[in-house]
Parts: sequence; C-alpha cells; structure tokens
Amino acid sequence: MQADFKFEIINITAMPRIEVEKMLNIFLLRKKRGYNQFELSFLMGQRDFYVRDAEDPTHTLIYSVPFNNIFREIFDCDIDQIVPDINNSEFTIQISVSKNESDPVIYKAERFFKDGQVEIVGTLSAEPKDLLLESPSIIIEQSVRDWVLHQISIGYFSEPKNALQILKDCEKEFDGALRPLFLANALKAYNGTKGIPKLTSKKDENGRFVYFKNN
Repeated sequence: MQADFKFEIINITAMPRIEVEKMLNIFLLRKKRGYNQFELSFLMGQRDFYVRDAEDPTHTLIYSVPFNNIFREIFDCDIDQIVPDINNSEFTIQISVSKNESDPVIYKAERFFKDGQVEIVGTLSAEPKDLLLESPSIIIEQSVRDWVLHQISIGYFSEPKNALQILKDCEKEFDGALRPLFLANALKAYNGTKGIPKLTSKKDENGRFVYFKNN
C-alpha cells in the first residue's frame, strides 16, 4: 500500500502522544484478533462508527480509561498491551496521510527509534461494516443465528446482556472463536417482524448497549 500512495507527514494536535500510542495498540490487537472497526465498536457496546472515529488521528475521540478493562476482556491481554509506558522515550510516533478525491483517506503510523530504525505500525482508514478480516473462526453465520433463537426460547435474554457477554457465551457453546459481525447480524435479525421474536437494545448505566427480550 505504501508504494501505491503518496504520504505526507501531518502534525497531530487532536490527540496527545499517549492517546495516539494507545489507539495504535488497540488497532494492532483488533487486527490480530480479526475484528473490523464495527465489530470492536459492537463488543465495546458503542455506536457503529466509534472505533472508526477513534482510529482517525485527526479526530478528538479517544479511548477513555473505563474502556481499559473492557479491552482486557475483549482481547484477553494484560494492561501493558493497551496502555503505553509514558516514560518510554525510545521512539517517536509519526503519522502521515494520503488522500485525494477518488480514494479514501489513509493514515500511516510509524515508530522512529533513537538508533535510526523505522517501524511501520500499520495503515488506518475507514472500514466497511461488513468487512471480513482474516479470522480463526470457522463458525458459520446461520449457526450463530440459530443459537441466538434458542437462547431467546429458553429465557437467556430475560435479563439484559451486553454484546461481549453474549459473544463469550456463544463461543463457549461452540468451543471456538466467533465473528462478532455474525452475532451483531443475528441480534438485529430478531426484530419482531413476520412473527419472529423481538430483541430490544438500550444503553445501560455504564453507557453500553445491552440486549434483552421484553416479557
């Protein structure tokens, strides 16, 4: 990608350096897990384009402290993989941008080390909601939809549950990784039309979307 686009260095003023580094840490974790921007927003319990905006270095949105433990649950990782060491001065972060009228805006993040080495962290841009990144999951979407329907029938959704909790319960049932997109689609599909059950969503006291069935 770097060979096909011309990048220009930009001065990041919307985010402090520590927030840029934290954002990039989360970016790498989600890519490794095979989650697109929408999928991570869904598991965080936030609006569809939350992560898209957070990964825009010129946007003022940052991952606030309360998300730290949520990220630890999502990625099953230690806090130091999320929150950067503010005393680390071994490298600086440089962000450059490539944009024109016909192509989407692309940001390139690089680490410049004191010894002269340069490391490309990755390229960031807006992703389609239905983007399927490389994933270890072999669970098909229909199986997820059938599982959700069964859970509705046995009262699983009588109490509100957030997306991450539902995902973990589903993965436990199938004993394998699950694409969050398939779960999001399944929850949305049960909307009460044509006689099918209806799931309702709302924000809980922690500001996360939860899903439940009204009795």
